[in-house]
Amino acid sequence: MLHIQTWLGGLAMLAVFYRNVPALRALKRGQFQPNFATYMIWALISLIEAVIILANRGGFGATSMVLSVVFFSYFGVMGLKYAKEQPTNRRFILAMLGAVVVPLLLTLVHGLTQGELLFILAIVEALAIIPTIQKIKRAPYSESLSCYVWNDVSMLLSLLAVHAISFETVFVPLIWVFIMSGCIIYMLVLRRRVPKRQECAVLD
Repeated sequence: MLHIQTWLGGLAMLAVFYRNVPALRALKRGQFQPNFATYMIWALISLIEAVIILANRGGFGATSMVLSVVFFSYFGVMGLKYAKEQPTNRRFILAMLGAVVVPLLLTLVHGLTQGELLFILAIVEALAIIPTIQKIKRAPYSESLSCYVWNDVSMLLSLLAVHAISFETVFVPLIWVFIMSGCIIYMLVLRRRVPKRQECAVLD
């Protein structure tokens, strides 16, 4: 069984790499300008999730989270060069950071359980994706469908690669499978109604 989980973890790793290839190419061409603060917050959230999964014997179930930390951190650092050009809602960033750091500190002093921390982080991530959902509604081709598909695949494989099944090890990949699948269906439904235009997403 462990051998199968190792293979599933490896496939999840490949899916995460493949998911980020278009973004890396667009970044090199200057067509992708990541926001430093946003990506570093995502990196922090993914790091916390990965540590909790590993601490609860999730094993290769943490694959997607670990690699997400690497890519989010890289995109965040690369986003520093665009910091002056991008408008930053400081209140929103500070609110997001507080929503991550405060529950984390409470968990460290045993004020919250790890499961409760994961649930709060899931709410923060869900709120963070709302602007993207609104953008998809206005412009169905503004997001890369393939990126969402590969993200969904990586999370599903990570879910199947979990060693010890518990709320702490399966909640994060499971919730992202639902979120990504929902976004994919939403985009496909909207794209059936709107003809594809020249200004499609650079990452598609």
